[in-house]
Amino acid sequence: MKKLLTTCLGFVVIIVFSSCTGESSETLDKEFIKEKAEIGLSKSEVEEAFGKDYISGDADGGKLWLYDTTNKEGANYERRLDAVAHEDIIDGNVVNQLFINFQKEKAIMYSFFYKGDDGKVWEFVLNPDETTLEVPVSQ
Repeated sequence: MKKLLTTCLGFVVIIVFSSCTGESSETLDKEFIKEKAEIGLSKSEVEEAFGKDYISGDADGGKLWLYDTTNKEGANYERRLDAVAHEDIIDGNVVNQLFINFQKEKAIMYSFFYKGDDGKVWEFVLNPDETTLEVPVSQ
């Protein structure tokens, strides 16, 4: 009984700790973006939805955050805010990239880049007016 209680207590501690980190355990893919991305989310709400593993910088009077998923452990990939990693996505080093634009501390636009079934890099965009667009952006 004591061993069972200790095991259960340990499990509860792991669950509580995991839920307090703010890290998302979800896979970053287009469906997840469609479900979680919302215009007007605060930075803390974005962190709650997408996690804290991002890089950020200034862009056009606001902030820009980049979330990405790499496919290969130890892949030689430089995380940059000034360019989409088209070649790395095509080569399979990077699975996807999500750029989020903020103005006045609120998310105003999401741009998600991924490799389509046709081998091209595609962009799924949630615009400030809440319309969406999905287009190939590489040849």
